[in-house]
Amino acid sequence: MQYEPGAHQSKHRHEETRLIVTIRGGFTECWGRGHYSCGPATVLLRPADELHSNRYDANGAFCINVRLGADSLPKLLGTAEDTLVALQRHAAYLRVQTLENTGDQTAKAAGEAVNAEKSVLDAAVRTRLQQVPSNRIAALGRYAFLAQQAQQDAAHAFSPDAQHSRGSVTEPIEASVAAAYNRLMETISNRGTASPDRETRRAAIASRDEVYDGAGAAAAAMFGGLVELGNRDAAAQGYANAADRKYSSLQLSDALIRQTLAAMEAGAPVYKRYEQVVAEHAARKLGVSPVLAAERDLAGIRSPPISLEQARQLILDSFEPLGAEYTRRFAQLLDPTNGRLDLAGGNHRARTGTSITVYDAPIAFFLTGYDGSLTDVGVVAHEGGHAIHRELMNAGSIPVYERTGPHYLFEGFAIFNELLVLDHAVQIANTPAERAYALERLLWKLQMELFVSAEETAFERSLYTAASGHAQLDRSGIDAIYQESISPYEYWPMPEIGAWREWMRKTLLFEDPLYLVNYLYAAVVAVAIFERAHTDSVSRPASFDNYPILY
Repeated sequence: MQYEPGAHQSKHRHEETRLIVTIRGGFTECWGRGHYSCGPATVLLRPADELHSNRYDANGAFCINVRLGADSLPKLLGTAEDTLVALQRHAAYLRVQTLENTGDQTAKAAGEAVNAEKSVLDAAVRTRLQQVPSNRIAALGRYAFLAQQAQQDAAHAFSPDAQHSRGSVTEPIEASVAAAYNRLMETISNRGTASPDRETRRAAIASRDEVYDGAGAAAAAMFGGLVELGNRDAAAQGYANAADRKYSSLQLSDALIRQTLAAMEAGAPVYKRYEQVVAEHAARKLGVSPVLAAERDLAGIRSPPISLEQARQLILDSFEPLGAEYTRRFAQLLDPTNGRLDLAGGNHRARTGTSITVYDAPIAFFLTGYDGSLTDVGVVAHEGGHAIHRELMNAGSIPVYERTGPHYLFEGFAIFNELLVLDHAVQIANTPAERAYALERLLWKLQMELFVSAEETAFERSLYTAASGHAQLDRSGIDAIYQESISPYEYWPMPEIGAWREWMRKTLLFEDPLYLVNYLYAAVVAVAIFERAHTDSVSRPASFDNYPILY
């Protein structure tokens, strides 16, 4: 249908639901609480009997109007879901390309474009669902819960137009900051910092710190800009700041976060004592006094390399309490003949471990390079756990929109996997040295997930709260907030660990802002289940089938 330039239609209504696809030109339509700007290639779904008005652009508009029956919305949601599945499959392929070659700018740009389209489609679906009358939600069947969520979140939702702008501007800026950070970190070398010779080692540590000092201003500018961008984006959605938005998305509140951090801080003396024991052991082992924080891990026990086949067997034996189905799926993931593992290592690979999300194909797993350490065995158990978690959600055929859930539960299950593996390694150790090594790794994992996560959560919360409505934070401002956040927990002197070279090492601050809060609650979940495993009527339960939280 062709509409004349500048034409205006006063308020009117149609008996049927209509789908309007704009081919050329554009128009603005007003109904309910919304104003919808429709340009070329946009789609508007208007409910039946909705009172609305239209004003067409100076060039007019050419649109396709499709009249839909009362039962058409669930079908359209199904089509949108199929489209999201296809987009995610393509995004996963591009993600693999960029993981295997961080310099592949073509794949990176294509991936950003696909993810932007996913965001726009998701925003369009939620915008439409916000308009469904409450008495018609039940008729949406498997999409009823999504409609309820969309209506609850309506006050903070972006329109499809706004989401398109975010996909074209905000999200690429965030990605470019993460890429710039990774390039900056690649200039920092750890060569010589683990040398057995004290003079060589400390000279290398001092040299590395000088490089960090030189990069500090650039890192602070990127980080401060990222914080400001996140806060502005959150404010556009009606949130106080980006931290407030993140907590709301997790169904948490700032008050609960503060309460949790206070509880963790009350347990900080245990962590300080642990760090003191580690420091004293390192000083004795290295023959230095005082020992530097940068040297604390050098006195750890070493263990013979664990082959990939040995790692596979260790993981599968550790997971026996989780049941035959879980173990079977994990065995398939770890079988190299199934082509779902990428652990080979090499140049230009992303420094990470991750599962590759798809909704209609087997989940794959990427690791920069498997080094044969028990730590890397734990990474395989953790990231592989994400893969199986996603696989189980796919197998359940729940709507794609619901295959996420709170990330702290997602991470909690994966951390629990690591704890099972490390605990089993302690139990089956053949020598006292092997047992000490496994126990050391288990204790390190527990303190890292509980107390370091508390430090990181306190830091990010304070950072985004302090920056909201103020000038962009500089290096000294970020340092001050970091020191204040970690000082209740730390045994080490603040001048040694409370500067930019410490927060600069925390990759997720740059690559996935405010995700770290998930690890705090994930640790609480994982440790609670792990403790239950040891306080049950037997030392280890025969099965976790009666622990529904795992599924």
